[in-house]
Amino acid sequence: RDPDIEVLGTATNGEEGVAMTASLKPQVITMDVDMPVMDGLSAAEKIMAEYPTPILVLTADPRNQAPELTHRALAVGALALRVKPAEHEMASIAREVKLLASVRVIRHLKGARRAPTAPSVTSSSLTPLPTPAPQPAPLAFGNVGLVCVASSTGGPQVVQKLLADLPADFPAPLAVVQHINAAFSDSLVSWLAGTSKLKVKLAKDGDLLTPGTVLIAPADAHLTVAARGRVAVTAGPPREGHLPSCSALLESAAKVYGKRTVGVILTGMGTDGVDGLAAIRAAGGRTLAQSQDSAVVFGMPGAAIAKGVVDLVVHGDDVAGVLVKLARGDAK
Repeated sequence: RDPDIEVLGTATNGEEGVAMTASLKPQVITMDVDMPVMDGLSAAEKIMAEYPTPILVLTADPRNQAPELTHRALAVGALALRVKPAEHEMASIAREVKLLASVRVIRHLKGARRAPTAPSVTSSSLTPLPTPAPQPAPLAFGNVGLVCVASSTGGPQVVQKLLADLPADFPAPLAVVQHINAAFSDSLVSWLAGTSKLKVKLAKDGDLLTPGTVLIAPADAHLTVAARGRVAVTAGPPREGHLPSCSALLESAAKVYGKRTVGVILTGMGTDGVDGLAAIRAAGGRTLAQSQDSAVVFGMPGAAIAKGVVDLVVHGDDVAGVLVKLARGDAK
């Protein structure tokens, strides 16, 4: 019904969907999960490996499905997840389809390792960390007080790798804003918790920021640092269209932790988090942005780099290693 959307074709199963993607070359795909012959997640994985295309996965209420649905969909390269809409919600689906149609996606080979790239001026000094000994020495505390992560479209996969790669003795707490549909918030946190050595939980008002703990913002509330060592989770209007707001978290962290704040901005559309990164840099903290070659959507990190508020541009696979170096005082 939307005059700006042309439906090129409709597939009745995943196998047809893969074939039609190859022949019709759509700008965006809406993918059901439960289909005969080949299910939607298998089809999405094949499409992202052979014909990279933005995919919006539509499913029934995730609380009535297998808990691994969310991470399976995100792991194979889907950009966004939505509960199948009621009739009155179709306009919002149309808006998201148009938004995703403009995203440049990258080939997604599950389990494939990226080829080595030539060093750049932003990362040449960040050499890979050696394999840790069975009982590594504890990281020095004091260089980093709080790590704040801003992430949106395409970000869950990067956040998952970041948290999975951090050591259990990482000496600072982390606070994360990841834009995701509210229905999938709990299963996202469950996935992140299951693959990390750190304690990952959905943030609640008054939670403590303690080393080894990761607080994830609820999908329908702002997460901010209220006082040293505690967070606030508050309802409120969206900020520049975002609830939760990445910039709200980063700005509040800069006020409380000052130069001991590290801000990380990952893949995502728009500019959410850019003002917050600027506040951290102004307070003397360190700022990181995901590199263009590793970001599904370069909007947020690109805007931060263009504004001149980024200290280090880092490949998405290397963010955890850089954070460890910052905690040790090794990163330049």
